[in-house]
Amino acid sequence: MSTDTPSVFSDRYVSFLGLDCDQRAQRFVAELRGLMQDPNRQDPFWTYLAAKLDRRSGPAHDELYHIHCHLNDIRDLLDRLAAPELVAELDVLETECC
Repeated sequence: MSTDTPSVFSDRYVSFLGLDCDQRAQRFVAELRGLMQDPNRQDPFWTYLAAKLDRRSGPAHDELYHIHCHLNDIRDLLDRLAAPELVAELDVLETECC
């Protein structure tokens, strides 16, 4: 089978070089924070996660660490908030960076 354009393939098991995982995680968290600033979108899990991200609770870790540790809970939060664009970004982070 021949295609006209080569497919782009990244494999996190080969190398994380060029994936910019830390920057992508920081951008994801910034977008999530923006979403959660709406007073109608308060959520107990977000309060917990924000305290972790802000280093007010538990050991200090970067955004990618917290995304990885709370991946399913973040996905549930985004589903409750009806934020499919962030779910898509989370899927990419999970596949390429976690």
